[in-house]
Parts: sequence; structure tokens; C-alpha cells
Amino acid sequence: MEDILIPIFGLVGIFGMPVFIVWIVFYFDKRNKEQFHTTLQKLIESGQELSPDLIQSIPGYKMDKNGNRNDIRSGTITVAVGIGIALFGFIGVQEEALIGIGLLVFSIGMGILVYGIYNRNKKVDDNP
Repeated sequence: MEDILIPIFGLVGIFGMPVFIVWIVFYFDKRNKEQFHTTLQKLIESGQELSPDLIQSIPGYKMDKNGNRNDIRSGTITVAVGIGIALFGFIGVQEEALIGIGLLVFSIGMGILVYGIYNRNKKVDDNP
């Protein structure tokens, strides 16, 4: 009986963990939105003037998705991860495939970094 429980828990853990992680992210995002809207509703009911600074100070306030995108930071992190994977493949386990994966991630990071440097002074806008 114990021999069959290990694979069952393994499969449930492998396929259930990503679902659980996504559920946690969406749950807390929904909770933050509800907190923001509840606080905003209380401010409106009290008759208080709503300035942009006041709205931004409410807990749960979230900027636009593209409003605070930082391609230079993302590119630098991705480059570092690619170098780390390649070094692990070269020094740690001597696997050519791991070195190739690391160089692929490094190349993606360099692309993001160059794009971020090129568009450094441009504002991110949802409208094309």
C-alpha cells in the first residue's frame, strides 16, 4: 500500500503545485483590489475630495501594467541568470546542453537589455 502512495503524492504534488501557486497569486491580487475599492468607496461616502495623490496613497493602488516597466533591470537580471546557468553547466556538471540553455537565456537577456537602453527615455503607452 505504501508503494503506491508515493507515486500518487508525487503526481499530485507535481501537477497540483503550479495550480496552487497560480491560485495564491490570483487570490491575493483579488484581495488587494477589494481592499482598494472598499477604501475608495468609504472615501467617496465620506465626501472627501479625491486627489490623485490621495488615490495613490490608498493600500492596494496599482499602476497601469506598462506604467512602470523597466527593461534595463529585467535585461540585467536575465543576463545574470543566463551566465549563472552557463557557468553551472561548464563548472558544475559539465553538460553541454546546460551551457547552451544558459547562453540562450543570456542572449534573451541581452536583447531585453539593448531594447531597454534604446528606449530608455520613451514613455510606455498602451496606444500604438
